Amino acid sequence: MLKIISSIIILSSLFSFSACSDDSSTGPSLISTDQTAVIQKTKNMTKSNGQVSVVSTNRINNGAHWEVKVDMPGDGGIVKFEYFVSNNELKEIKGLTPSFDYEVEPGNNLINYSSAKSIALNAVSGNILEWKLEFDLSDNMWQYRFQIMSGGSDWEVRLNANNGNITRIKN
Repeated sequence: MLKIISSIIILSSLFSFSACSDDSSTGPSLISTDQTAVIQKTKNMTKSNGQVSVVSTNRINNGAHWEVKVDMPGDGGIVKFEYFVSNNELKEIKGLTPSFDYEVEPGNNLINYSSAKSIALNAVSGNILEWKLEFDLSDNMWQYRFQIMSGGSDWEVRLNANNGNITRIKN
């Protein structure tokens, strides 16, 4: 019986060693196919060679999602893109840091970021502190939300991302 158990342990060890060995000529893939897909989607939306700084998955109340942060070229800031892991569809885009002088083209018949920014700044002139594009469940539409500092007050300007119409301005 001891010989059988010893043989099983030895065979298991050999199998584990061979299963874990690595062909150094090809090397292991560190980025999954899904990660590659969301990185490519992000690069297509930014139309730039911005540096992808983070690709990770997070789980929150509404399920797992990919996060891709891009350091935009030139004087651009950091933009975060989120995608649902289940289908790689866009969840949200958020401008995290100034400068906000760049372009994002989200596709899906949504207006581009620079057009939305222009509409928001025409409604409330000031400095953008943060912006995001997300599907608003309460209004059942994609919306851009801009946080703008104007005259010492913090304003929020929301607009319909399909047609650019302002849906809300609040102080």
